[in-house]
Order: sequence, then structure tokens, then C-alpha cells
Amino acid sequence: MAESSYLPEPFLDIKSNPSWTIASRLPTTLTHRGVSIRIITPDSPLKAEYHHLLETAPKLIEQHAPDAVIHIGLAVERSYFAVERGAQRDGYSLYPDMAGKTITKAQAKKLFAKSPDRLDSKVDFDALLRSWKGNLPKPTAKGKGEVTDVRLSDDVGNYVCGLVYYASLEKMWRDGNEDTKVLFFHLPPLAGPADLERGEAATLALIKAVAEQCEK
Repeated sequence: MAESSYLPEPFLDIKSNPSWTIASRLPTTLTHRGVSIRIITPDSPLKAEYHHLLETAPKLIEQHAPDAVIHIGLAVERSYFAVERGAQRDGYSLYPDMAGKTITKAQAKKLFAKSPDRLDSKVDFDALLRSWKGNLPKPTAKGKGEVTDVRLSDDVGNYVCGLVYYASLEKMWRDGNEDTKVLFFHLPPLAGPADLERGEAATLALIKAVAEQCEK
């Protein structure tokens, strides 16, 4: 039985951000289609600060050498769960982070001068979405239970979500690593036990879908 390892990287930027709550609820292992999956969650949430993320996220990847990295963040304006396709290199001077800082154009040039202006995750997104939907819990009876809305998105934004996604994709590009899957997973606002349970189920379903691609 093969083993795959997954590194969810949640971060905290506002009081009601459910990213860390969901990540901290995940089991350390699960089995899907005969594959043993090890889930490695950081000991604490990543700060929603550009420079902290640039320093911490690559170190976690180096430390654990996972088969996949799933960054988890909150999209306050959405009512659905979404996996983002990719991220832009530039634009992080527009919005200050929780420390009141940005990535200036000069800093971005120094960090990513020779890197592509956009990077996309190396997954089959159509297959991922099909598997993700298929792995979700089914309603218990006709007319009962809620079908979880999961989608693909191409709007990770130019805040900390976009930066950490681009930085992780850029690390894989720079290292010539085509095997490690990197994704950004946006949660909608979640309030109360039922919402959190739904969020946990959507996250586990996504991890299983990514595991299927890692085995190909």
C-alpha cells in the first residue's frame, strides 16, 4: 500500500477565519482507494503577513517534502468552496498585510525577477473537480442533507493568498519539481458546528482527489 503525504498550510488573518479551525480538525492519516495518506498540519497557523509567509512556507515544504501542498484561506465574499488555478507574480504592493506591510515592486523584482509573471498548478483541474465532487458525502436521504458547492476558480487575488500560492509554485518551478502538487483552497465563511463539519468534509474530499492525481 503506497503512502502519500499532504501539507495543509492554513493562515489566520481575521477573528472569524475558519482556515486553522478546519486544518486543526483533520486526521493525521486516512486511506483512500488503497492509498495510505499522511496529513501533516503545522503546529500553528501561518500569519497573514507577506514576509512571514515567504520565510515560513518554503521551510515547511523543505522540512516535510510532501507529495502535495494545500494552502487554505478564507474568501469572505463567497458562499462556495474553491480551488484556485494559479497566481500572479506581481501586484502585492497594493494591499498591506496584517503587519501593515506590502511587497514593494523592488522587493518583488529581487525575489522573482527571472520567474514567470504567472504560474499555474500542475494538476488536471477537470479531473480534480470530478473526483472532488465524487468524494463528497452524499445526502443521507432524498430531500435531506446539503450538497456542498465546490468549484474551480481563477481569482486567488493579490493579497497573502495569492503571494503564498505564487511563492510555492515558484519554488517548485525553480527546483524543477513537476511532481509535488501545490494548490490553494479557498473556504467560504463558516459559522457553527454544521458549517465546520461541512468544511472538514470538503477538505478531506479534496485531499483524496489530490491523492488520486499523485498516484498517476
